[in-house]
Amino acid sequence: MSHTTLAVPAPTRLAPALALAGLVAFADFLFWADPPGLSLALFALAVFAAATWPVRPRAALLRPLLLLVVAALPVVEMVQALSVAFLATGLVLSLVWAHGSLSPGTALSFALALPRRWLAPLNPVRNLRVLRTLPTGTGTIRRQVALWAFPLGGSAIFIALLADANPVLARIFSVEIELGTAFERLLFWGGTALLLAPFLAPLPEAAPLRLRLPAAGLNAGSVTRALVLFNAVIGLQTLTDLSILVAGADLPAGMSFADYAHRGAYPLLATAILAGAFAIAARPFLESNAAVRPMLALWLVQNVILCGAAAMRLDLYIGAYGLTYLRLHALIWMGLVAAGLALGLWQILARRSTPWLLARVSALAVAVLYVCCFLNVAQIIASQNLARPTLDPNYVCDLGPMAAVAWAEAANRPPPSFRLGSCPARHAPVTRGWRDWGFRAWRVRHTLAALEGHA
Repeated sequence: MSHTTLAVPAPTRLAPALALAGLVAFADFLFWADPPGLSLALFALAVFAAATWPVRPRAALLRPLLLLVVAALPVVEMVQALSVAFLATGLVLSLVWAHGSLSPGTALSFALALPRRWLAPLNPVRNLRVLRTLPTGTGTIRRQVALWAFPLGGSAIFIALLADANPVLARIFSVEIELGTAFERLLFWGGTALLLAPFLAPLPEAAPLRLRLPAAGLNAGSVTRALVLFNAVIGLQTLTDLSILVAGADLPAGMSFADYAHRGAYPLLATAILAGAFAIAARPFLESNAAVRPMLALWLVQNVILCGAAAMRLDLYIGAYGLTYLRLHALIWMGLVAAGLALGLWQILARRSTPWLLARVSALAVAVLYVCCFLNVAQIIASQNLARPTLDPNYVCDLGPMAAVAWAEAANRPPPSFRLGSCPARHAPVTRGWRDWGFRAWRVRHTLAALEGHA
């Protein structure tokens, strides 16, 4: 891969400090006493602009900027942990790309250096060394103190004397300052400066990225024997699940379908994840024995079926007890794991490399998680639960305002008097201003207004 090095003029010594001060002031304007929303995306764009200001030519910033905009869209939709993670990752990748090439080594080096750079200003030993290097005697600091001490001190005395005689000055300097609030704001400024400073510093040197998977004590003989035993164990589990879920075999006495589903869904998912890890670890031994490749392919096929059985179990449990965040997330993960195992099977049959597999599995996971940022999961869960004959209204209420449309559309919702003042799902989301604006909250309010208009 050819790397393009962009021209970055040497900035003045004050430029990073001025940029940092400007970003801290902008953060105070956006976030102090206001919940985050659209402001997060705007602030990320401001950080990108400040960090890439010296980069030339400007046209080289177009694609990194486009990457950042795509990464910021989930936050514009709704601020949540996943959308913030996409925004932070997109900011790091766009800065790395803007200063050179978007290589995994450079991005990883920058990400790994962030904790050390955040903690560096808090290191007392380092700070003492910096203080010792400051100019002394007739140096810069002492000279500036001598030049400004008398003018500033004298001005303060005159302002104090004239304040009573000048109503304008009296009003300006009569502002009451709450020490607690002032201290909290100073902490906010300091924390913001510490957080942002590494993004304005030069990028670290790219570390060579070498993919080394641990052997975990494996050898050709142990892999072959493990595949025989593992396939036998998983085969027994697969036959048992198929006989119950597909053929309709009876469960053991005293066990309901809900108990059967709950006891097996999550362990089967964990088993499938471990199966994928073992398949990657066994990849170097495919040519050691003619039986390894077909046995590994059988192993992956059985685990894809295992994921399907786990999903069927979880579906039974959801049918009995309703949908929750955890159960919906588990269904998504089951689909991801099954797709990853299928890609692993294709990798073996097509004789592809392990980096080929990891790149596609990672891309698939990122794509699925990115799409999930735009799903109103609260509304999905509320709609499913409100359609059930046995309703748990308290859980639906606790899903929050994003479930308000499902609540308004449901024919099976509780009476109007139920938790009138303490059911967030009954009320539209509240937006205080443009700073905390989110597209999902706007859609919910717009849909509720339309429903009320047709009522």
